[in-house]
Amino acid sequence: MASIEKEKGMSIFLDVFRRADKDDDNCLSLEDFRSFFADGVLSAKELDALFHEIDTHNTINIDTGELCTYFSKHLGPYREIFAALEDINVSVSTALQTTATKYPDKTFQDQFCVRFLLKEVQTQLGALLGTISAASDHLEEEAVKNRSGKTQVHFEEPVVSSKAGWLARRARRQLSTQTSVPYDSASMNAFFTQVNRLQGMLDKLETRVTLDPVDEEIVTDDSSMLMLVARKLCVLESEDKAFRSTLRTYVEAAAKNEGCLNLSVRSYSGTSNFTLYEIWDSEESWKNHFASDASKSFRHSNVDHMEKPEQMSNMTIPASWISDSSPTCVISGTA
Repeated sequence: MASIEKEKGMSIFLDVFRRADKDDDNCLSLEDFRSFFADGVLSAKELDALFHEIDTHNTINIDTGELCTYFSKHLGPYREIFAALEDINVSVSTALQTTATKYPDKTFQDQFCVRFLLKEVQTQLGALLGTISAASDHLEEEAVKNRSGKTQVHFEEPVVSSKAGWLARRARRQLSTQTSVPYDSASMNAFFTQVNRLQGMLDKLETRVTLDPVDEEIVTDDSSMLMLVARKLCVLESEDKAFRSTLRTYVEAAAKNEGCLNLSVRSYSGTSNFTLYEIWDSEESWKNHFASDASKSFRHSNVDHMEKPEQMSNMTIPASWISDSSPTCVISGTA
């Protein structure tokens, strides 16, 4: 039985079992089974018959192996869906964890992309939820109509004045919060959970945005453009002290250059990683500095200090974005 529980796509039924097991005694009693699986369609007699069919050990209790074995015989085309749900759970968890740790340090362009992609994932999952919910509601509504002469077992929570499971589930959706999922829909559990997590993460990311929208700026030429340079440096731990010495020498030399408007060094605690930001009054000034003896000496010494080659990127920005054009030099550390 244990091998069936470990098969791809079967972990969802372990979650079903945990939610149905109200007593947390690792088995489902007949009462637990009735309470959880009553869908507003099956009668009490039919539910009892289903319980005993699943209880192949004849213990008047259902364990995880029996539950997985029973449903594994009826998965059909849904087997691939449940397998995909497992992969989605892992992928979403990984993406959200990465976002939570790296988002604050990204550029505003990268942060925009993260928010857009996260919202698009939510939209796509939401579209799937709508389609699946509509199909599920239709099947249950038709089932109630076709069995109008039989007495169904009703939902106990939340209390609703309806025979149909689809109406009960709809009521529960309206009561759903970011920490709750539908009681009776095993196939939807992972989707709802991840969509709620996506919504929560998206809300947090959007509240972190501090950049105000800027009106379109019309300029007559591009002569007032600055050069922004970012240099990522991964230093060998054994060379950290020597690197800091050459870095300070380079910073002092660059700061004396008239074309250097701003120079900032960010170090990351617990690592030997640095990011050097330089703002120059023009691309020509940057090129002249890059060819200077101070710059060449710094790059040459880095050959022995670096764990991997330096990563350099640059872009031009309007001079109007920098309110203070007086040269500054900042050395900071981050946690």
